[in-house]
Amino acid sequence: MKISKILSLSLMGAVAAISIAGCSGANVHAQMRVVDSFDMETKCVELDMRDQSEMDEVLKTMAGWRVFYISEYTTDNKIGTDGSMCFERKRQ
Repeated sequence: MKISKILSLSLMGAVAAISIAGCSGANVHAQMRVVDSFDMETKCVELDMRDQSEMDEVLKTMAGWRVFYISEYTTDNKIGTDGSMCFERKRQ
């Protein structure tokens, strides 16, 4: 009986904290692919998708690489958008 009361209070506390903080669920999208060649090298970077200058700098430094994976993590309240980008090229 005590355990269910503790769980109930914990759940209500969590709901209250989330409601007060204004957090919302995440929209997570990802795409994976099958590796077709082992002579490729890969590099992944994390970046703030809201910062155009950061994205431009990453893309500039990765000239000659091909984007093969992008993942974006954002919430409905649009407080932040983080992303991961992975690039590949023939091993040199």
